[in-house]
Amino acid sequence: MHVVSAAFQAAIAQGTVRMAELYDVALANGTTYRYTNHGGNITWNAAGDTYTAIPIERRPIQYNTDGAFDECTLDLGIISGDLRAKLKSNILEAAQITIKLIRWDAAYAADEEIILFVGVPDVGFNASILNVRLLSKNDSMTIVVPRHIYQPGCNHHLFDATCGLTRANYAYAGTATGGTTTTLIDTNAGTIYKVSFDGGDSGNPVEIGDALVGNDGTPGDGVCVNIVYLTAATGTIWYVENTHQFVDDEVITGGGNTVTVNGTPAADTTYYQMGELEMLTGDNAGESRPILSVSGPTRTVFWPFPNAVSAADTYNIYPGCDGRAEETCLAVFNNLSPWRGFPYIKPALGLLYA
Repeated sequence: MHVVSAAFQAAIAQGTVRMAELYDVALANGTTYRYTNHGGNITWNAAGDTYTAIPIERRPIQYNTDGAFDECTLDLGIISGDLRAKLKSNILEAAQITIKLIRWDAAYAADEEIILFVGVPDVGFNASILNVRLLSKNDSMTIVVPRHIYQPGCNHHLFDATCGLTRANYAYAGTATGGTTTTLIDTNAGTIYKVSFDGGDSGNPVEIGDALVGNDGTPGDGVCVNIVYLTAATGTIWYVENTHQFVDDEVITGGGNTVTVNGTPAADTTYYQMGELEMLTGDNAGESRPILSVSGPTRTVFWPFPNAVSAADTYNIYPGCDGRAEETCLAVFNNLSPWRGFPYIKPALGLLYA
């Protein structure tokens, strides 16, 4: 039974109550995001927290008496900033969303609000809209725990909190020269090349994003999209070739620092595979898609964008990870310590939970 103040009850009876809904999105890490469907921001609760006004569509709450779990569906619009980035890393796993109805023209008091629903989210995310099927907390009993499973590949996702790498550090910013609903073509970026190096200084390294210049001194020969120092002077560099292809023993300068090519550069079609293509401007601004394949200047996504990619549309592209330890986590990202996989599990055992 909901208990509210006498003033709240009187306002309801008189039809003069002014109400608003508040939404607390509490993550498992302790962070809480607060929103309201009101026309402006509302300060509420004992701590005086601000609930940000955004478009929220809530469908009727379904209460069940036949053993089925209660549920509610929400569409929260204009989700942005760090929450938007975290949503793409499945940060709402084990989160809790609380829906409250308040008498917003009153000062905060516990008896000036009604808890309408508390549940766990089943989430979809499209552009800036968070689509949530909100299930009763009792439904969390159907979630398999613990969350890690015995499998050959890593249990973490690239750029999530347990992986530890920062997504923004691996972004390559480009401008499309054409495309379709399923492809983005950037002839300026061209092919991604990969080559070992055997000269350099990890204490003063070439870094991701550096413009690369070879022995010919031509500016803009390429752009470093990833570099891994396995020792103080050896490792692997990935780069987008623009005007000059590097060769064995060539000294590459980037950001005032150098590495010496060791071998013949080869095209790498897997670096961005299973990564992410994020559109920044144009008709698809705000849309992201996983990458199916990369061939030369063409990036193909798993499913179509709403509109065809056009010349001059800007984008960010991020690498992918197949979860392999030595081949990817170490060799591509030099990030083996957080890796959590079980490579010696016999296939016949199937997937066991850890």
